[in-house]
Amino acid sequence: MITEDNKASLVATDIIKYAREQVMIHLRFLDRALYKMPVFKDDKTILLATDGKKIFYNTKDVIYNFKREQAFITRTYLHMVLHCVFAHPWKYEDMDMAVWDIACDLAVESSILGLEIPSLKLISDERLRIRLNALKSHVSVFTAENIYRFFLDNPEEIKFWKSNPILFLRDSHDLWITAVENTKDDNSQKNYNPNTQTATIGCHEADGGSDGEQVEDLDEVLLGRGESDWDDIGQRALTDIDTFSNGKGYGAGDLAINIKNVLRKKQDLGSFLKKFAVMGEEMRINPDEFDYIYYTYGLNIYKDMPLIEPLEYRENKRIREFVIAIDTSGSCQGEMVHRFLRKAYSVLKNEGSYFEQFNIHIIQCDCKIQDDTKITSDEEFESYMDDVTLKGFGGTDFRPVFEHVDMLIRTHEFYNLKGLIYFTDGEGTFPETMPDYRCAFVFVEEGFRVPEVPVWAIRLVLHEDEVA
Repeated sequence: MITEDNKASLVATDIIKYAREQVMIHLRFLDRALYKMPVFKDDKTILLATDGKKIFYNTKDVIYNFKREQAFITRTYLHMVLHCVFAHPWKYEDMDMAVWDIACDLAVESSILGLEIPSLKLISDERLRIRLNALKSHVSVFTAENIYRFFLDNPEEIKFWKSNPILFLRDSHDLWITAVENTKDDNSQKNYNPNTQTATIGCHEADGGSDGEQVEDLDEVLLGRGESDWDDIGQRALTDIDTFSNGKGYGAGDLAINIKNVLRKKQDLGSFLKKFAVMGEEMRINPDEFDYIYYTYGLNIYKDMPLIEPLEYRENKRIREFVIAIDTSGSCQGEMVHRFLRKAYSVLKNEGSYFEQFNIHIIQCDCKIQDDTKITSDEEFESYMDDVTLKGFGGTDFRPVFEHVDMLIRTHEFYNLKGLIYFTDGEGTFPETMPDYRCAFVFVEEGFRVPEVPVWAIRLVLHEDEVA
């Protein structure tokens, strides 16, 4: 006998399946994301929720919102899936959750609005678009991370959004903490009880799942890789976005930006600096090349006379000669320059990246050399960092630094210079010829436009959070 509750559940299931198919029709590049997660009925959930592996729905909420505005469930389904594509749930525990919730919702809604797909439009969209455009005047690159930082720095700006959740609030984020826990332990089965939960929509229906039935090998499905699997989905989606945009005439700007933000691999400044290291000897015991057999044998035979002593030197790859060039043109912010210098110094010191005797020149330059400070010890580095003063603030020309360093090499200030890193915004004139040492230009990411560098130079892009 089919009860009213069963009928309602079947109706809700059909609505969600319809929503997923509507998204699939327009956004085929999200096929893996849309069919990755099985759907479960859970009337304790508010409307729709996901933990990155499963989707849960509230029967009454789904039916009510579908009747109220047909596109709402389709919009919410896509909204929820994009949270996973953008990796929002897995950063939850490190954030101010209330602010992060809003920032994530706004980033997703902006991406959906940019698609301009008729079947996703809601009555409130025009008002939402106006408010988002106003926010974008402050946050040009509209990712959740940038919105979040803006709200933390400007807490008064979030008041409107807290008072008007109807504009952007779609799904529940209550299970995001579970998503974080699942990533830490992919073998856990939190919130899954095979005796009480049944997948009403399978994530691989062609392989045996169907509406109202348990999906075959559901344990294997639910225990698939977490965040890393979504990275793969995002990578595939990104490769198809350009084709999609051109073919359909839709705009996928914010969508592509958010996926690129997730897939961007963070570059470690410490590992990067080690590329400029050289092999050299240091006065310290080298246990790796010391043979304890001969040592103890000598002690046994001759008492206090070992046959072999430990080596009192060892070879290491560290920085001995180096140049840090700082762009002090008007377009480079003084505070960011200070932060980069502190970061570079901290990395060099804490990771033991340089020899006890070293020769580092810190050169300030805009369109000409403004300052050249030679550093040969920790004490000098500490003193420089305590009292560093930026000079210049004119135009930008990279060539004077290279000409100056070439002169230092000719005058034997440097004997074996291996590298130069140039901290800049990239808006300047590059040398035409490749120098005799390795060179890298370091940029702080502002949006996703990173200046090109000559083919002989290395380019390192750091996020603002990585220069602190």
